[in-house]
Amino acid sequence: MRSNVLLIGRNPSVLNDLASALTDEGFNVTTTNLVEQAVQDFDGVDFDLVAFGRGVDEATNHQLRMSFGNQNPKLIFVNGLAPLIPLLVKQIKLAVLGEQAGKFLTAFVCVSADCKKVRVNVAVSCELTIDLYELDAIHQTTQKRLISESVSAGLHEYSLAIDQNATSTIKFLAAEANELDLLVLPIR
Repeated sequence: MRSNVLLIGRNPSVLNDLASALTDEGFNVTTTNLVEQAVQDFDGVDFDLVAFGRGVDEATNHQLRMSFGNQNPKLIFVNGLAPLIPLLVKQIKLAVLGEQAGKFLTAFVCVSADCKKVRVNVAVSCELTIDLYELDAIHQTTQKRLISESVSAGLHEYSLAIDQNATSTIKFLAAEANELDLLVLPIR
């Protein structure tokens, strides 16, 4: 069954890029950058998931969740990490899988202020990856694999090779287990 996804965000370019990537993954995608009138233009019963871009403020996000949730109590909501398209696609795919995906990661925290040292707690043995996602001023995303290894259940600490890239405007670390669970840390 193909999932129906509604993307709500402020940036039409990001919405189009994400819609294209999700369509390639087999999703039926509808987008709108008319954030405040999304509830008037769409009905929650027509969708399996609604994803919000980072440009949707907290109050509007809450109001839209309440309205769409009243229309469809089974609706899944995702606060997207726009405009990092590969990370958004993973977020949405895993949200649709829900409990089928399982819960492998129980914690992912920065140990140092610059996040060059992190701690990851895994519930079961799995294949763990930690990736760095960076976005530059012209919205080009780079992804760098920092860790990829099989780990046993428990707490693991890693020192990461993160460059202080002056051209990056947005950075995230993403820990992923068996490609079925994802936790994300913003880096300041």
